[in-house]
Amino acid sequence: MPSPAVWNVVLDAASGTDVVLATDFPVTGRNEGGFVDLTPGLGLDCALWQTVAPVRVPGGGVSEDEYLAPWLTEVAASGRTVRAVLGYCAGSVFAGALAERIAATQSSAPRVVVFDPELVDVPTVHLQFGRVIGNMTTVLTDGEIAELAGTAERLAARPGIEPAGFAAEIYTAFEPVGTAALRRAGLDEDYAGELVALVGSFMTYLGVAAGLDPRASWARATVITSASPSSGLNRMRVTPGVPPIGVADERRFEVEHRDLLRTPEVAETVAGLLADRSGAHR
Repeated sequence: MPSPAVWNVVLDAASGTDVVLATDFPVTGRNEGGFVDLTPGLGLDCALWQTVAPVRVPGGGVSEDEYLAPWLTEVAASGRTVRAVLGYCAGSVFAGALAERIAATQSSAPRVVVFDPELVDVPTVHLQFGRVIGNMTTVLTDGEIAELAGTAERLAARPGIEPAGFAAEIYTAFEPVGTAALRRAGLDEDYAGELVALVGSFMTYLGVAAGLDPRASWARATVITSASPSSGLNRMRVTPGVPPIGVADERRFEVEHRDLLRTPEVAETVAGLLADRSGAHR
């Protein structure tokens, strides 16, 4: 059984020798579906583990390999064969990176299936930070929201700023404001600290993803694409400066990005992909 600090067991299958991995950053209350919603429709005969992001402060100097190491170490220690790696949104970057490294350690490469994959850039981090603030409107004042939004706008417009640097600086601005707002709302110091640290971990997750290049793995992947124009390949195909993203296969669904992982037709399609062992190759 994996450590709950590294992997969350979405589906257990103690007697099986295979595992499907899923990379995402789920949080309570988000409006997007998650792998917990998708898994029941997959009909898996093996376990499914979902990443638990390390608790990190952005800008702490963590390398991509160091960030990935706990996930990879736990999988190797389990002795299981990774049948497939799934990834959602920015998590698709980690799915690609994990699949590349795992392919070098087992006889066949895991299948890769990614859902509205995103290469992380400054606009991505800016958008996701805006969503964090949007989820805190019950505790932040209008003035605090305006202050944080203005800081994010100024940082995003700074010439030459990189995604990891943006993530670190916007968290530095957020940490005292968010802590004060949560304490004002009646949360004790420890719980307020945990919630603020969660935002820091999310910003770190995005910053690390920005430093990884998953395109070699995505070139062998099946991409599940929503109808949302601002998500996944839909966005990257119309974003200036983003080179074409090559993929092995693309399946499109007329659903919004937020509903991709909770749409029965998507689960049915992915179930067929995971049942087809020919998709795993060197």
